[in-house]
Amino acid sequence: MESVAETIVLVSATVFAIVAVSGRLARFSISEPMVAVAMGILIAVLIVDPINVRSTAALTFLELALALVLFTDAARIDVGRIHRQYRWPARMLLIGLPLAMILGAVVSGWVLAIPLGTALLLGVILAPTDAALAEPVLESEVLPLRIRQTLNIESGLNDGLALPALFIAIGLIESEAGRSISSSVLLVVTEVGIGVAGGAVLGFAGAWAISRATERGWMDELHQKIAAVALALGTFAAVQVVGGSGFVAAFVAGAVLGAQVRPKCKYLYDFAETEGRALVLIAFVFLGAGPIYQLIRGGVAWQAWVVSLVALFVVRPIAIAISLIGEKLLVSTVLFFGWFGPRGLATAVFLLVVFEEMTDISPLVADITFLTVALSVLLHGVTAMPASKWLAGRVEAKDRREMPEMERPSTTRRASRRILR
Repeated sequence: MESVAETIVLVSATVFAIVAVSGRLARFSISEPMVAVAMGILIAVLIVDPINVRSTAALTFLELALALVLFTDAARIDVGRIHRQYRWPARMLLIGLPLAMILGAVVSGWVLAIPLGTALLLGVILAPTDAALAEPVLESEVLPLRIRQTLNIESGLNDGLALPALFIAIGLIESEAGRSISSSVLLVVTEVGIGVAGGAVLGFAGAWAISRATERGWMDELHQKIAAVALALGTFAAVQVVGGSGFVAAFVAGAVLGAQVRPKCKYLYDFAETEGRALVLIAFVFLGAGPIYQLIRGGVAWQAWVVSLVALFVVRPIAIAISLIGEKLLVSTVLFFGWFGPRGLATAVFLLVVFEEMTDISPLVADITFLTVALSVLLHGVTAMPASKWLAGRVEAKDRREMPEMERPSTTRRASRRILR
């Protein structure tokens, strides 16, 4: 109990210290997740034992944090408007994301000489992006709004869209291990199907209740936020209990709630910018004090370095470049989109979900996952501001009137902001 109390005190003090100097950090191109991970490593080295992120307490916290991220991301983004007005994120999600998974699987299978299921698993785990690691990009006033909003929308939806592929990879691994194909298919259908159905039902029910309560004056803005959080966590837990994926359910429920309630409860999603951000910072402290510290202490095989670096520097840039063919963007814009696909909370928690579903996954898979997250925290955090200024300079040098980058989506700045995870 003493160790738990010490950990809580240290993590709380770390988050407090980070937010206290957040303004100064931004001036030096240092992101909050970078400091959170670094402080987590120091905590593990100097004060307490490394945090076991697979323990019940830590795993539950990380899962609930991701469930809230998925829920609020889906709720805050107008999915219908993506199809009508935002071609770039739609192409990046529908073409770039699957292509990144496939390319990642090919690279993993070739370098590691592993079966198809495990290779696909790595391709899926390393594909979702995390905007908290590129927060300076999303809030940079020097970049055109459309560029920021494209990354905003893509990072808000790609982790939820990757979930079905994760369970397909798990089913494929189990079929390769001798489990019948029908059992593997049943696993995928159960996890995804119950998740979608449960999320839709509970999302509609929650939207109906919140709408009615708001219309009748029973619920003010503060309680709208509380209701949204309760719905997210309740949906996640309820669907997990009945055998579905709580993550899929949280994502679907958020999308349903956003579509149904957005015009009536405009302050419903403010949770994402305060409490949600704090949860994400705590999650990065956990990752630094646990698996990332253990990587530093134990070392990593060269194969893990190859797969991680290729995933960051080659796989996503190629996938994004192909997805944006025909959009007449500057080469520098395409490179910028390809680089700013940082991996963070979703990547780490996806791996932990896999460990819950099966026990015989190679340790090398975990090393690659957490190494990629650690490299991404450092590289994307350090390059966010310099790369933003570089792209802004390239855009300024062109005829802005004829550039698609300068088109303004018909949304307000407030409406375009998303949870920074």
